[in-house]
Amino acid sequence: MSRHMKYWKLLVALIMVLLPLRLLAAPLPQIPSLPEGERWFAIIMGDEQVGFGQTTVTRTADGYQIASRGSVKMKVMGFSREASSTETYQVAPDLALRSFQAETRIDGSPSAVSGEVTPKGISVVTRSGNGRKEHKLKVKGTVYPPHALNLYPLIHGAVPGKSYKIQYLDVEAVKVKQAKVEVVGQETLDGKAVVHLRNNLYPMVDNDIWIDLKGNVLKESVRDGLVVTLARDEAAARAELTEAAMAKKDLVFDLSLIRVTPPIEHPERLQKLVVRMNGIPAEQPLLQGVRQKAERMPDGSVVFTLPNPTPAAAAPPAEADVQPGERTPSDNPEIIARAKAIVGDEKDPAKKAARLAAWVAAEIKPDVTDAQSPLETLQKGRGNCQSHARLYTSLARAAGIPTRFVSGLVYQGDGFLYHSWAESYLNGGWMPIDPTFNEVPASLTHIKLIEGDSVDEMGSIAGMIGRTHATVVEKRY
Repeated sequence: MSRHMKYWKLLVALIMVLLPLRLLAAPLPQIPSLPEGERWFAIIMGDEQVGFGQTTVTRTADGYQIASRGSVKMKVMGFSREASSTETYQVAPDLALRSFQAETRIDGSPSAVSGEVTPKGISVVTRSGNGRKEHKLKVKGTVYPPHALNLYPLIHGAVPGKSYKIQYLDVEAVKVKQAKVEVVGQETLDGKAVVHLRNNLYPMVDNDIWIDLKGNVLKESVRDGLVVTLARDEAAARAELTEAAMAKKDLVFDLSLIRVTPPIEHPERLQKLVVRMNGIPAEQPLLQGVRQKAERMPDGSVVFTLPNPTPAAAAPPAEADVQPGERTPSDNPEIIARAKAIVGDEKDPAKKAARLAAWVAAEIKPDVTDAQSPLETLQKGRGNCQSHARLYTSLARAAGIPTRFVSGLVYQGDGFLYHSWAESYLNGGWMPIDPTFNEVPASLTHIKLIEGDSVDEMGSIAGMIGRTHATVVEKRY
């Protein structure tokens, strides 16, 4: 036997010994249960945030509820795609799908799908522009929600180098598909121990995922970083989502618009409006006043009646309503000078407020901007609704009018949008004033949810976006 043949046989023998060792590598730490709570994500393309995502896992009596919502708008090679979705899945402890419901809007086209897993398949109901349809998906074996693709290997003790074939429900296509998930191995990401997975969810494109040892997704990369999804701090993500919704940015517009039936014609003429809303969190305080009554119903919905049929006496202004604020610098010399120039020799507080609101509406052009100070708004002459409201609040306080910054919903076109305006204390009561649209007083479609503009106060709105639905119960002109 030649020397080369001996070496070849030795190499083959060595490979045969080592190969099983790789295939039978020790499993990575197995997660005993899903990580509960909220997780927030930013979707990045290039250097621009083009979307967001949020997932909530809640333990139930017989498994888990996995709820998610997200919105994205991106442009690739001259084509634009806009999509938003809210999805809820009920799963068994091993992540097997039991029931589901999802609402999606893709390039403006809405659709909804719901269903449950039965011994004979998956019963599905779809609703779209083509009407309501019922059908059954025939499947063999266990089906999982798409969220399980990243969790299945860790729940079952991921083995480096091993691939898993997993059947999952694609709610957009309303089909059961199969994905291959490969466990690349354990790595380190930003100083944290993570498991690197790779799946074929997108044809001919690598999709890499990094998950910490508790089961939290930290990063996802499509096509070597073409589109990257990154886990975000909850407080920062809530603030960014609220800011995007208030600015009516394209990436969240579809998700944040609350469509209503029937539509509201001529909102400026309304004398009475009653709206029922679902999806307002139970912990959200309901604000009352002369302008609105808010009542939570036994089913969890909230009924807003505007104006309030049984109003209580208005609370007098607090110190915060007259003093300079962190985002309302009414003591700034430039703000004071501008207020004096606008008000002139007018003495009546109500007429002063009307002049200030008209000036802001006329001189500050609408713009999809991020948060900016009233001074920046004054200097640039552009800003979103928050910019208008903060500048008006600053000018009004500088003119001696107690004023507060408020936020909530306003009807525009197809439904309610998240919006900010102000309330000024005039003639013994709080008058809503919208300096974006020059409405004095603001129309009855302004539903107040928040008083103040701290990060915590504004962040609470993020919990409603994509989850709220509305029905007009009564309208009177």
